[in-house]
Amino acid sequence: MYKSFLAFILIILSVFIYLWQQNTSTRFAYKLSSLQTEYGKISSGNKSLQMKINSILALDKMHKIAEEKNLSIPDESSIVYID
Repeated sequence: MYKSFLAFILIILSVFIYLWQQNTSTRFAYKLSSLQTEYGKISSGNKSLQMKINSILALDKMHKIAEEKNLSIPDESSIVYID
């Protein structure tokens, strides 16, 4: 009687441990999926911002803006290099 009760308790404990493991695994998988989605959004936003920065810093655009503001390239004698 005592051995069968102990075996029953062991089986019930094993089932609970298995269910806890499955629940934990499912929660981690959901969290991983959520983080991957968030990473994708941030990565996409980062690429968009990088493209915007590149378009702002494009040399052709800078040259065009300089011409619109009547800026000119300075003479070699007026350039001062600072280390």
